[in-house]
Amino acid sequence: MYRREFAIVLIILAAFVFACGCTGTGTTTTADENVIGVLLPLTGDYTESGKAVRAAVEVAAEDVNNYFTQIGSTFQVRLVVEDTATDPAVALDKLKQLEKEGIRIVIGPGSSAELEAIRSYADEHGILVVSTMSTAPSLTIEGDNVFRFVPPDTFQADAMAYCLEEDGIAAVVPVWRGDVWGGELRNLTKGAFEEAGGAFFDGVMYTPGTEDYGNLVSDLDIQVGRAIGTHGAGNVGVYAVTFSEIVPIMEAASGTGKLSQVRWYGCDANVLLDTLTAPGDAARFAAQTDFTGPAIGNANRDPRAQVVYQKIQDRLGHKPDGYSMASYDAVWVVALTGIQTSSTDVADLKVALTETASWYQGSQGTAVELDSAGDPSTAHYVFWSLGRDGDAYGWEQVYTYNIWGPGTLPEFEPVGS
Repeated sequence: MYRREFAIVLIILAAFVFACGCTGTGTTTTADENVIGVLLPLTGDYTESGKAVRAAVEVAAEDVNNYFTQIGSTFQVRLVVEDTATDPAVALDKLKQLEKEGIRIVIGPGSSAELEAIRSYADEHGILVVSTMSTAPSLTIEGDNVFRFVPPDTFQADAMAYCLEEDGIAAVVPVWRGDVWGGELRNLTKGAFEEAGGAFFDGVMYTPGTEDYGNLVSDLDIQVGRAIGTHGAGNVGVYAVTFSEIVPIMEAASGTGKLSQVRWYGCDANVLLDTLTAPGDAARFAAQTDFTGPAIGNANRDPRAQVVYQKIQDRLGHKPDGYSMASYDAVWVVALTGIQTSSTDVADLKVALTETASWYQGSQGTAVELDSAGDPSTAHYVFWSLGRDGDAYGWEQVYTYNIWGPGTLPEFEPVGS
């Protein structure tokens, strides 16, 4: 039985808790404990994003537990966090480990390659997966056990094409991570940019786990030189679809002849990286080339969401990336799903989670609107550029891109317009 009316009352009260900025330590063992598995890349190429999401889910669990304690309920959540090492095989092993512990709902894992590796097993074994970092459109599959709280990259590719057009870029040379996510985002952006009349060069792909980027950067420098010869340096951009590898790539690029003459653009997995702001060759190069890209999220957060964002930032020690607020929402939705049904059957859990997401007022100030495949039907991005102020480097908002509902036209605007 689904207790919708009771849950709606809980959300109204929870909004008051958020607005007050109340926090609590929570508990670890109660009469009504909901154990949630969390698979995150806490080591490997996706480490920084994984740590940001860990901070977000921990803040969310504390807020959930504090809220239920305040209303006199014994309901509590407990997180069991496992490190996937940004490795699809490890992600599958850790999912099996959580299953042995009796956990039926899992938030994570990190990359789309990891989600691809665990999806079939989750379907076959009745495990519900809530992804807050995977965006590969090929994983939009109706009827599976995966729900995603971040939009697929069909939206990001269109947003990137808008940004490139706004900046007057006529030709793009890509460099991308050779996995399901990197290849799909590169190809989608190519299609969107060419449809708008731009020229998209072949670019350079690298294998996950690459340690020496010297040859890659040399090849990229040659292609950029050709693009400059045809279009002029001011009209050429490098498009980097990477995880944290953007740091060593930019360190290597800082010693080339052509790559510093053009604009560089990024994606949701390398924008807002704190490691890119550390003084050094990579930060100098990123600032020199006005490195710009989208992070998932809404720039116009309401006061409640600002409180949550600040809590996550305080715990993390720097700006969280775009996946963090979606991950915060995921903990609340999963927790409230446990209020709606006591069933552990995956079919019942899917119905309850879909119901909860449809009215939960999340970090964007609206419900998490999921389509028939369990993906968001709306999309919100903030474009950030890395700038320099004396010896310090930091991220600054430059554009917003919003799709507020299915079939609506995108809104692409400079920040402050």
